[in-house]
This record gives sequence, C-alpha cells and structure tokens, in this order.
Amino acid sequence: MIRTLTATALLLAASTVPALAASKCDTRGMPPQMYTAYVTDAQEQLRQAGFNPGGVDGRIGPRTEAAIRAYQKKAGLPVDGCVSKELVDHMHFAQPKVYGGNKR
Repeated sequence: MIRTLTATALLLAASTVPALAASKCDTRGMPPQMYTAYVTDAQEQLRQAGFNPGGVDGRIGPRTEAAIRAYQKKAGLPVDGCVSKELVDHMHFAQPKVYGGNKR
C-alpha cells in the first residue's frame, strides 16, 4: 500500500515537471485572470505600436511572443518574450515611444 502511494506520488510529480519546465516565463504569484489581462493589454499595445502580435486574445502564441521579442529588442530591454507588469508599464509610459514596422 505504501509503495503504491509512493509510486503514484512520484508519477504525479514527474508528470507535472515538464509542464512547469515548458513555461520559461515566471507567472508565480499572479492570478490567471491578471496574467490574461496583461497579455491582452500587451497585445493591444504591440498592435498600436506597429508590431504584429496576431489576434488580441489574451494568450501567448508564436506571433505574440515574436512581437514581444521585437519590442524588447528595439526598446533595449532584456529579450525573453515574456509578458510582465514591467513590460506593460514600459509600453504605456516609456518615452520616447517604441514603434515597429511602419510606425514612427
């Protein structure tokens, strides 16, 4: 019985490790609704600034991540493709504004 419980616990722990490892962006301590709001806001800001994040859907997909990376590079920020409060604040308040594509 104890071996079965131990084996089950180890299997459950092992099955969650890849999911945690797959996410390179630290969202610990942030409620899912808040993270979704930050992503949505970042997507809207990226679109307005001439970067192409794809759809504004509150999810990080390949196009949103690429747009974030392009913004971060052009703004002189560390390039990680992650959404954070600091990134969204930069998009709103940094002067001069950072534009990509055809925007100036």
